[in-house]
Amino acid sequence: MTDFDYDLAADDALIAAVLTLLREHGPLTLDEIGERLASGHDAEDLDLPVDELPEHPMLAYLSDGRYAAFDALLGGRILTHRLTEAEVASAVLPIDEIYPLLVFVTGDEGYDLVEIEHEPERLDDRGITDLAPFGHEALVFPRGAFAELSAGDLVAATVSETGLTIAPATTEVDVVPELTAVLGEALASGDPAYLEASVYAVMVETPTSFTVPTLPLSEQVQAGGLEVSGGLVAPPGFDFAGYLAQSAVDSYAEQVGIPVEAVPGVVLFASLVDAIDSGDDHDLEPRFSEGKSGLFAVLADPDVASTVLDELLEQAIDPKAIEWAALWMKDHGQRKVDASAFWMAGKAAETDARVDEAARHFERSTDLDSEFDPALEDLARYVSDSGDAVRALSLLGRSRGGPDHPLYSVLEAFQPVERPDLGRNDRCWCGSGRKYKACHLGKVEYPLADRAPWLYFKACMQMTQVSWRDHRFALAEARSGYSDNDDDLFEALSDPLLDDVMLGEGGGLAEFAQVRGHLLPDDERELLAQWLPVERSVHEVEAVRAGEGLTLRDLRSGERRNLTAPEVGEDVPVGMLLCARVVPVADTWRILGSATPVTQEQCDAILGLVDDDGERADEYAGVVIVELLTDPSLSSQATDG
Repeated sequence: MTDFDYDLAADDALIAAVLTLLREHGPLTLDEIGERLASGHDAEDLDLPVDELPEHPMLAYLSDGRYAAFDALLGGRILTHRLTEAEVASAVLPIDEIYPLLVFVTGDEGYDLVEIEHEPERLDDRGITDLAPFGHEALVFPRGAFAELSAGDLVAATVSETGLTIAPATTEVDVVPELTAVLGEALASGDPAYLEASVYAVMVETPTSFTVPTLPLSEQVQAGGLEVSGGLVAPPGFDFAGYLAQSAVDSYAEQVGIPVEAVPGVVLFASLVDAIDSGDDHDLEPRFSEGKSGLFAVLADPDVASTVLDELLEQAIDPKAIEWAALWMKDHGQRKVDASAFWMAGKAAETDARVDEAARHFERSTDLDSEFDPALEDLARYVSDSGDAVRALSLLGRSRGGPDHPLYSVLEAFQPVERPDLGRNDRCWCGSGRKYKACHLGKVEYPLADRAPWLYFKACMQMTQVSWRDHRFALAEARSGYSDNDDDLFEALSDPLLDDVMLGEGGGLAEFAQVRGHLLPDDERELLAQWLPVERSVHEVEAVRAGEGLTLRDLRSGERRNLTAPEVGEDVPVGMLLCARVVPVADTWRILGSATPVTQEQCDAILGLVDDDGERADEYAGVVIVELLTDPSLSSQATDG
């Protein structure tokens, strides 16, 4: 084993321990690594991931599911390359024959590993015009490095203690017989074999293999009656290009989360969006419609359309380009895609803060397809904003997942309550003089104080947009204590504190007021305006009225406020410190968001932060607040910065 040193970061104690095990015991599965670590001296300090280890230059993941240390696996191994006349003259070599060993190129050798895309002049300077044999990288040696060699001679790449040395081969044998056997086993599945993985498998099973110069890998493959192309090995006549194309389609489908058969239509639409966004919008019909428009039909599927739209909205694409592309698709695709096209146009308009136009698109979508779920749910949000709980519930009720939508249970609390003591033709109870059926039948005017939680929820719905996704994730990481456990992060994503911080420190409440405030009833819009300037503070509980509310003193301003809080019990102690935003509601005060008990240490840190005159009223400030409310020690570095 070579003693090849890759510096480990200070927090890479896990990787250091794993590499030590692999160097001592050879390749191991994740379970085997866990068992051996559990018996170690410092096991309690090492948190082993559930699914896979983090990447590291010296950590190899083998095709059989085991991990190995590259230096232990490849130390002393030798692979060869047969020189061509052009390579002798240019002193530039392709990497395909020695690729499995390239992890040991340090940059200190007497040659350079060049990325051709970034330094094409390095090859052009050597008179190389055909880049096809080189792929993405090449080894560039000093001029004349192979002057004493001839075409057909072998050079050997050897992993040594100083890196990867490349020099003329002094001996030659025919083949490594185990390689042919391993390739045969891999090809039994019907798919091509990966040459690099097969070479590693041989090295694991036969420690003495590739320790002396042998024929180049491509020649060994050909000697076994097989063909090699781009690192893949298959029987003669195999369609490598077709296989790679299908693999790319399969990979894209898995990455995006769509059926494989939907890929052509999705790629066509994404290309249309890209063409419009880049200004390359001439001759769209021959490029995206003639003979191709049927491919758009896959976007009639709500799941496919939603997935594709999310992908597009996460990119730096002008929403107007997506809207234009969706409406262009409606005009040129099959009628079955019309509802989806209007919905996609609506989501793009909404992202561009044009909610009235978005609402019109959503209405058109639901008119064309009364069961198109995404449009029903988005239109229900806007109808809810206006205060029409009955219609919003009706829209959600037509959606497959409507009853499970977070808005559904909120709306149920604001359904009209009928007056059984009044007939349809009786004068309405409100004193308007109109008949009950024409005035308040099927309607109800809940007091503003009762509607305050509904208004708060409407504002929270603003943060369900794609543009808030990264912000929520950053806050969830802080709320989980930066845990490596995915379950902790998943649980943190739904913590009410995140919405409250995004509304306040993140500016979500202001965005909601600006973008959708005009949809609200007048009294709710006025109440929202009163909430906007309210900042987070720490409040001391001075009195508790079980079943009624609290008296709080704002430690920042000194103001005392009597809160309506019927859910409060006698278990709330006087003197408790609560971090919250206390907002006005009609003639009282409420905490509609998150209220978190804090220590005096947390209190001092939070008051110091919120007294910063708004300098941190952004995502950064929100992260620091969440850190402080989760574990004060987490925020020390951030607050010092």
